[in-house]
Amino acid sequence: MPTRYLTGAVMRGISREVLARDAAWTLDDGNCKDLTQRWAAWENAYLAAQAIADRARQLIEPAAVCAMCPITAECADLAQLSWYTGIAAGIGYRNGAPDTYRTRDPFTRAKKPA
Repeated sequence: MPTRYLTGAVMRGISREVLARDAAWTLDDGNCKDLTQRWAAWENAYLAAQAIADRARQLIEPAAVCAMCPITAECADLAQLSWYTGIAAGIGYRNGAPDTYRTRDPFTRAKKPA
């Protein structure tokens, strides 16, 4: 079924798989292309970290690799499209979304809006 945009234009839908495949084509151009084992170790350490400070510390090295990477946007797109859990584009992802809940203290209550 075609997708109708706010402007009224109609465009044929593109599947997540096609978009993810297109984003994956650029991964060979990334700064991390030769860091497979190191990247896996960073992701395991990040996912195992419990404290906020430990999680932030585990992102320092991968974020430095991603800082000047020419495909950071494509990497982030691929993480979202493929429901990735790990580190992509220098940030943590869980099920394709930025892992923001792992950056706040679980024992601190959120402040209610005024």
